[in-house]
Amino acid sequence: MGNILKLISFLIILSQASFAQDVKFTASSRKQVSVGDRFQLTYTVNENGTEFRGPDLKDFRVLSGPNMSTNRSYQIINGKMSQAVSATFTYYLQAIIEGEFTIPGASVYVDKLMYTSNKLVIKVTKSKAPSTQGHATGSSSQAGSEDDVFIKAFITKKNPYMGEQVIVTYKIYTMVPISQISVARMSSFSGFWSNDLLEDNQKLNQYTEVYNGKEYIVADLKKVALFPQKTGELVLDPMELECIAQIRKQGAQRNRDPFFDNFFDDPFFNSFYQNVELSLKSNAIKLNIRPLPLENRPVNFSGAVGTYSLKSSIDKTELRANEAVNLKYTIAGKGNIELIKQFDLSFPPDIEAYDPKIINNIKTSAAGVSGTRTFEYLLIPRSAGTFNIVSYDFTYFDLASKTFKTINTPAYTLSVEKGTGSSVGVTYSGVSQADIQYIGSDIRHIKTLPFQINKTGVFFFGSSTFFLWLIIPLLLFLILIIFWRRKTKIQGNAALVKNRKATKVARKNLRKANQFMKESNDTAFYNEVSRTLWGYLGDKFNILFAELSMETVHDRLKDKSIKEETINEFIQTLDHCEFARFAPGDKSSSMNEIYTEALSIISRIERELKS
Repeated sequence: MGNILKLISFLIILSQASFAQDVKFTASSRKQVSVGDRFQLTYTVNENGTEFRGPDLKDFRVLSGPNMSTNRSYQIINGKMSQAVSATFTYYLQAIIEGEFTIPGASVYVDKLMYTSNKLVIKVTKSKAPSTQGHATGSSSQAGSEDDVFIKAFITKKNPYMGEQVIVTYKIYTMVPISQISVARMSSFSGFWSNDLLEDNQKLNQYTEVYNGKEYIVADLKKVALFPQKTGELVLDPMELECIAQIRKQGAQRNRDPFFDNFFDDPFFNSFYQNVELSLKSNAIKLNIRPLPLENRPVNFSGAVGTYSLKSSIDKTELRANEAVNLKYTIAGKGNIELIKQFDLSFPPDIEAYDPKIINNIKTSAAGVSGTRTFEYLLIPRSAGTFNIVSYDFTYFDLASKTFKTINTPAYTLSVEKGTGSSVGVTYSGVSQADIQYIGSDIRHIKTLPFQINKTGVFFFGSSTFFLWLIIPLLLFLILIIFWRRKTKIQGNAALVKNRKATKVARKNLRKANQFMKESNDTAFYNEVSRTLWGYLGDKFNILFAELSMETVHDRLKDKSIKEETINEFIQTLDHCEFARFAPGDKSSSMNEIYTEALSIISRIERELKS
């Protein structure tokens, strides 16, 4: 028996060893690059690898990665089907300094066994063309003057107030024909609420402009409305993009459209021009965000900054009890209107009020963000009488006068007569009066046989059933008091309420983003996903909206014992969301990937918080 057990153990070890020999985990990359070059570092395993751990890439700038992809293939031989699986982990790197660098091996697990890849030696040589911020770098000594093509960022105001709308514009200037423009990196606008102002980033509207005494063909690459959410110094990172420029070899005159792509097919011009790949980088912008003045600040100020007007309307003031009335408040203007929360209104206790239906009509243009935001309240008086709906005061900070201004609505008086129906028969299922239903009836059903017959001489008073029914209300009352106190305590802790509802609110918003994705509304989709991720962090970890930043996210998640890998993936999801809004390519696939990443990372954080 002992020999049989040894033989079985030997066969198991032998099978594992033979399997291990079949697993191949290899690293590959270019062996020589120049400073500034972008290249791929790829790790490939011919099995379904998990728990990938990449090497330390301190000598290179990591542009993206690790990005995982899997490949499955099926083969049928002699009626038997076999399956092959492979996994690839890809980094996109940029060389930053000269020298010869060794990239250590990465590790991956296959069926609970760890495998290590080979090392790579990469030689980084001197850059073939100097890099100048805001201008072009290319791979040819004949790339022409750095003033021939460059990108520059402009801001409407460098010292705005917190919440004030500023517009940043990224422009490309060129004196040579260019094509195949692709954004390599875009600022995440950390510390700002952003809104894209260009409807179609794929179409560049060109015009001429004189800059530093030279006439250029200019196009707006990106225009964004920014609303600062915290004070102090904030920096907008440079925008980076890549393009192909047609550089003149000889003294031919440049008289063609710089944004016309088909000039590469002209054999005449090909004899005088060559195509050069250029990397462009704009200037960074520093802003000094000023706090709003504390002097004369009204108590009811909620953060609205801009220029606004307010109006209200009510559909009727004379009605019967249990009838519905619609009350609307509409705020219009230019500024951070999307960030205005619902009004804190107080109604008489005999009027039942439901949460408002919010209708947004936001418009974006080259001048910024403007529009209307309507709050529609449904009110149901439950008893007869005269009820007063007081005037509502709305306060905002006016940028023109740099003072706080208060606008208000008129008061309303409701004359409610006695209703014809029972108040207990009213239910609510929407926000319009047509959705109010009566579920009671005027005549109750006649009770039919058989009746319950009690024996004579048996009395309910003093019986065990009597005392039981006497105690039950008291117990229910005590339970109600305990439950009410607990609910009051929870509701008093706003942070706890937000924490408990964070996941539910995030999933609800992601369903809305999914609807935008189905409608191919990429701008609304990315705004909703970005709002969902930032809102989830703020509610889950009790972070004020003005304090949200990449550094705050990392520190707060780390304090909650969230894995470093999960934190990095969450930050990467935010970066991917911003990058995908402006990157060319298939928007539908990008939206689907961002949606999956957002849903997955929120689920992972919830699991790690519970573990």
